[in-house]
Amino acid sequence: MPKKQNRTEAEVHAMIVRDVKIRLGCADFAPDFTLREIRDPMANWDVESVRSVDGWPPDCAQAFKEAVARARRKFDITWQWA
Repeated sequence: MPKKQNRTEAEVHAMIVRDVKIRLGCADFAPDFTLREIRDPMANWDVESVRSVDGWPPDCAQAFKEAVARARRKFDITWQWA
């Protein structure tokens, strides 16, 4: 199994948003979400919270779910603690 690339939290967040906006009809979609560190052998992060999800168009919500799944398979987050 190839090793995942490490990215910062901001980079992963931006990649998810960029990936979602590619979906037809979601170019102006701006999901409001946060990521959190977890202890899981599959990925060291997950989505912590998502705001205003009730107002999301169904296609954009599905694109968000798919983008998160792809990013979790490809990237781990290098957590930076202040």
